[in-house]
Amino acid sequence: MPEDRMLERLEKLEGIVETTVQIIPPLINDLSRRIDGLREEVRGMEAKLEGRIQALETKLEGRIQEVETRLEGRIQDVETKLEGRIQAVESKLEERIENLRQEVKAEINTAFNKAMLLFTAIGAVLALLTLFR
Repeated sequence: MPEDRMLERLEKLEGIVETTVQIIPPLINDLSRRIDGLREEVRGMEAKLEGRIQALETKLEGRIQEVETRLEGRIQDVETKLEGRIQAVESKLEERIENLRQEVKAEINTAFNKAMLLFTAIGAVLALLTLFR
């Protein structure tokens, strides 16, 4: 009896294995088709993403170029303004230096004239002393 039962179980297992062997290949084929379909979808998505990335890069390059151009213009404006201010300050400094030079020159002339008067007075005193001697 136990052998009959084992044979029966073995026959059932054989049936299950045969059924499984018959069912698995179509499932594998279906799974392969699904995987291939997913691969195609992924490739399509990659292509779309690459296109979008390229478009964004192009757009960003344009914007960067635009910003660089604006910055260069602003820098040029600032340089021009600074050059004007520097020239104005230089002119004022030169004018002040010239005024100070004139003032110093006038002071020196005044001091020189006073010294000449003093020397003339000393000379006159010496001449008078020589006469009275």
